[in-house]
Amino acid sequence: MDDVQGVLVRSVLFRGVPTALVSEVSISSEARLLNARERLLTSGTQNDKLHVVLSGALTVSAVGDRAAASRVGPGECVGELSVLEDRVVTSDVVADESTVVLSIEREQMWSLVEASPELARNLLRILAGRVNRRDVVPGQSLRLRRYFERIATVDPLTGLHNRRWLDDTFQRQMERAQRSGQPAALLMIDIDRFKTINDHFGHLTGDAVLGRVAQLLMSGVRPQDLLARYGGEEFSVMLPSVDLPTALAVAERLRRAVEVNSRDIDSQDVPPTTVSIGAARMEPGDRLEDLINRADVALSKAKARGRNQTVS
Repeated sequence: MDDVQGVLVRSVLFRGVPTALVSEVSISSEARLLNARERLLTSGTQNDKLHVVLSGALTVSAVGDRAAASRVGPGECVGELSVLEDRVVTSDVVADESTVVLSIEREQMWSLVEASPELARNLLRILAGRVNRRDVVPGQSLRLRRYFERIATVDPLTGLHNRRWLDDTFQRQMERAQRSGQPAALLMIDIDRFKTINDHFGHLTGDAVLGRVAQLLMSGVRPQDLLARYGGEEFSVMLPSVDLPTALAVAERLRRAVEVNSRDIDSQDVPPTTVSIGAARMEPGDRLEDLINRADVALSKAKARGRNQTVS
């Protein structure tokens, strides 16, 4: 059998999940050897662990429906529905042969879901497969679907939507604006000298700065505006029905709000935080990447002119 972490990295569940989280799971979770025909899960009983097959194979059988039996091999998992919905097991799971499974506790599983949007998306795909194979009634899984969809598009540090959501939602907003002939504008916002904050005060302080700036931006935009964490210390705002002069006024208001209010951080040693903002208006025929590129150029100009500025 390959090493535990190697199997997990290649598994459906942990595909794309940060290596540090995978390593934590491989160290902290229990590996269990099952003999051939040994039962892992029994229908109608409680289960508090998700099991990933490391080697060998399991047979999953819906009670009273042998035709619905399926084989689960290395890298696949069982028990996720009973763990995540906290309900009884709905199938019998038996080892086909000598099989090793890694058992992940319910509490740790939820912590992983919260910490990794990638893992949340992977679980959503697995859940969709279960529904398609009629292993679970769709109504019972609706809450999980909605939860995973939200987790997969929200940045856990700031509470803002993430780049995945941005790429989809901003593009659709642009298409609506182009069809209706309405203007739209984009702001790219970057925290000034953020690397210096991390280097001098530590990443916990850097995280506090990110969270505080995100709160100030959220409080400064309209309900119809679209705000997301673009990545790192960068944020992006789509402004529907707004021309460039108005976008610059909005950007200046946000810049000023951060400059004035960003001292509300626990560490008194942290210098005042400022942001630089680049603004661009949507042009006919623009794709999202075109608009982002122009706003990025404007942001670079703001940085070059000394930071803490708004430029179009």
